[in-house]
Amino acid sequence: MDRRVLNPLPDAPGAYALILRLARETRLDIRTLGRPVLPAGLYLYAGSARGPGGIRARVARHLRRNKAPVWHIDRLTEAARVERVIAFPGGRECAIADFALAHGGRTPIPRFGATDCRRCEAHLLAVGPALVDALTKVGPGIAAAAALTRIDPETALRSRLVATRANRDSRADPQSRPLT
Repeated sequence: MDRRVLNPLPDAPGAYALILRLARETRLDIRTLGRPVLPAGLYLYAGSARGPGGIRARVARHLRRNKAPVWHIDRLTEAARVERVIAFPGGRECAIADFALAHGGRTPIPRFGATDCRRCEAHLLAVGPALVDALTKVGPGIAAAAALTRIDPETALRSRLVATRANRDSRADPQSRPLT
C-alpha cells in the first residue's frame, strides 16, 4: 500500500479496519497462539489507536516493514499486503468486529488481536469483498454510534435507514414532519 494513504487518516483516537490480502497460505510465528496457519485470502483486522498520533500513527506503524513485532498483527503485516484502511474516529474495534461477523466474517484464529478483549473472540476476520464494501459504505458514523450507545451495528444501521426513509418521506409530504 502506498504510504500516501496516511495523509487523509486522522490523528485523533479511535478505531480502524485494516484490509489485508494474503497471497498464499502462511504460518505465523505467534507462539502464544500455537503458530497458526492462515490460508490465502482477504482479512479484516479491527484495531484501536488511543495513544499519541491516534489512528494515523498506529496505521503508519502497521505499514512499516522493519519493525520489532509487538502485536499479533505485526506478524501478519510482514506476510500480507494492506489493501485498504478504514478509519473510525471515536469508534471502537469491537463494533467493527461485530459488524464484520454480522455480515459473514469468520474467525480464522481465536484470540488473534483480542487477547485483552473480554467480549470478542478475535479482532481478525476472514472476509469477502462485499463485506469490505459494506463497511466502507456504512462509514465511521455507524461504528462510532454503536460503540457510544452500546447498541449493535446492525441496529444502528437499521435506525439510520429508517431515519433516511422518514426524512425522504417527509420531504415528499409537507404535512408529514418528524416529531420534535
